[in-house]
Amino acid sequence: MRAVVRRLVVLTWCFATGWAAPPLTTIQDVLYKADGTPFNGILLVEWKSFEAADTSNIATQSLTTPIVNGVLRVQLVPTTNASPGASYSVKYSSDGRVQFQETWGVPPSSTALRVRDVRVATSSSSSTLPPPAETTEVQESDVVGLLADLAIRPVKGPGYAPSRAVYATETGALEGVVGNLTDCVRVDGSAGPCSTGETTSSGPGFVDAETPAGLINGSNVVFTLANAPSPLSSLTVYRNGLLQTPNLDYTISANVVTFATVSAPQAGDVLAASYRLADPGNPVGQAGGALTGTYPNPSLAMGMVSDANVADVAGIVESKLALNYPTHSSANDPTAGQKAALAGTSGTPSASNKYVTDLDPRMSDTRVPTSHALLGTSHGDTAATAPSRGDLIVAQGTSPTLWTRVPIGLANRCLMSNGFDAVWNTCLYTGFTTGAIPFVDSSGNLAQNSARLLWDNTNRKLSLGNNLGTTTLYVYDALPSTGSTGLTLRAGQGQSTDPLQRWLDSSGTELARVGWDGRFAGASFSAATSSTRAAWQDSGSSTDPSTTSEGDQWFNTSQKVRKTLEAGQTHTLPQVLCGSTGVSTSATGLTRLGSCTVPANFLSAGDRVEMRFDYSHEGAGTGFSFEVHWGGSVLVSRGGGASESLVSGKADAAVHSSGAQLSVLNWGATLTLQSLVVASSESLTAPLTIDFLGKMNATTGETVTLRNFTVVRYPAQQNP
Repeated sequence: MRAVVRRLVVLTWCFATGWAAPPLTTIQDVLYKADGTPFNGILLVEWKSFEAADTSNIATQSLTTPIVNGVLRVQLVPTTNASPGASYSVKYSSDGRVQFQETWGVPPSSTALRVRDVRVATSSSSSTLPPPAETTEVQESDVVGLLADLAIRPVKGPGYAPSRAVYATETGALEGVVGNLTDCVRVDGSAGPCSTGETTSSGPGFVDAETPAGLINGSNVVFTLANAPSPLSSLTVYRNGLLQTPNLDYTISANVVTFATVSAPQAGDVLAASYRLADPGNPVGQAGGALTGTYPNPSLAMGMVSDANVADVAGIVESKLALNYPTHSSANDPTAGQKAALAGTSGTPSASNKYVTDLDPRMSDTRVPTSHALLGTSHGDTAATAPSRGDLIVAQGTSPTLWTRVPIGLANRCLMSNGFDAVWNTCLYTGFTTGAIPFVDSSGNLAQNSARLLWDNTNRKLSLGNNLGTTTLYVYDALPSTGSTGLTLRAGQGQSTDPLQRWLDSSGTELARVGWDGRFAGASFSAATSSTRAAWQDSGSSTDPSTTSEGDQWFNTSQKVRKTLEAGQTHTLPQVLCGSTGVSTSATGLTRLGSCTVPANFLSAGDRVEMRFDYSHEGAGTGFSFEVHWGGSVLVSRGGGASESLVSGKADAAVHSSGAQLSVLNWGATLTLQSLVVASSESLTAPLTIDFLGKMNATTGETVTLRNFTVVRYPAQQNP
């Protein structure tokens, strides 16, 4: 409870002191080492708590700023007009240790200051600050195992230099190879001009950290390199240690670099360019001799290759060569006799000559057929009678057996055997397929269709529309092109409240049923959503059901909500409209980091919409700002200081007939709590977009990120 009271007191004090951040002074400079190379390392700034000139309380803290290619830039609260004794202790760290430290006294200034403008010269005088306490120097031998670890590491030799190939000396030291950019480096570490016997080309050259020629005054945008990069994409340009983006910050043509107006180097900026040079071992320009076109992809000149110097196995199509020698063998050509036979004029058919066909006039069949009657002597017939339509010819009698005619029988009679002769008689139904179910066809005849109506008596399975017999009753039209499957169950006139269907287990206990009123009841339901459709669908109604029971659930199409009934009351279910992560930005203009669009006519009077959002700040050198919009209404517009790392907030929209009233809270790790109420008249008949925006307050590599946002609708529901 004591912590809660203390927090309330702090919040009350924060509201009383206002929201403005203290003014800052920018310290910007370029630092070098004694050998003229840029200083690379870390600047650690520490301070004790003090009161700034605007009465802002600056708590004890520290910040770390990187120094890349010598470029230093940091913003601090002035101390020369602050409470007595205010100052900054500054340490320069590089190569894993603190190189030196000093004290800064920062005056208020609207322009950037250099390090010399804030450095405090310490002395024994009472008017200046005392020097920092001496630090105890740790010897390498004091660290257990350090000397052994250092002994097995390669060390820099006297000739080691950046952007040079290195080789290992006989002592294990790393030395830079000495030579020109186009020299060849050999395995012993020596370098010299590449000879014609070298197995490798001279290779491309490299230029590192070149300072482009041109005035750095804030208005000049054209700078010149000593060479043209090859390829142009190999060029990298750094401004104050920050990599510039081609075609956005600058463009390159030959050896001329042209900056965009907004990216023009300012006075005091440091430019550095690195790029590759063309490989002198690769020819360029127009090809000649047996070649035509241009390097690096020339082609053979016309007329330089003929069939005389093309091998038989060369991959060149025959149509492109002059045929000066035979390319076809006649080993498999037909013989003279076979050719004559093909013409149909001569040749003798044989196993080796199969070319004689029935078109050859010598192949005509001149045989004369023998004429005879069906019941004549040629067939051994003993009787010859003129047949009538439908007659059958059968053998009857025993001594002798004669062929005779049996006249057609009466309609719907079957030809049957009486044990001696074939006679027409009453049909006996035999010869049906096993399991076939006879039926009367459209002609009044008994018929079967075992492919589409079959009873499996052994396994007691009935198939309708097929003969698959996979279940006790299988209803399926096996020929979809001629019909479709349908199963209809209609209540009888005396159905009353008896169920239409019942499903029982093996003991006869009911598992599920379809009631007389269309309700389906079962012990449990299982469904699976697929990639094409949902497992459960309720088309809903524009009004709630007139009769409901405890546990009912339905969809109201007019309110666009799902409802349930518990404890005799109807309740609506909350709806998550949006929920996601956002993106980051380092831009200085407001940028959309995330959004949620509410459909038109979706919200109605009585609804409540809850919005939650969380931002983070990556960096500690530049402040940032963030905003939340409800359509065209601004709910939150606030900034965080350079040291602010996390911000969160929430907003509630109470929807009424003419708009919405929104209540907002937001706070940060160091940012004080802010609360406000906003009225909005945004139309709900059109789509409404909720935007989460952010920006950096100055050009920087730092970012502000929308970590998460959620929008939830609580639909209206009246319960008396």
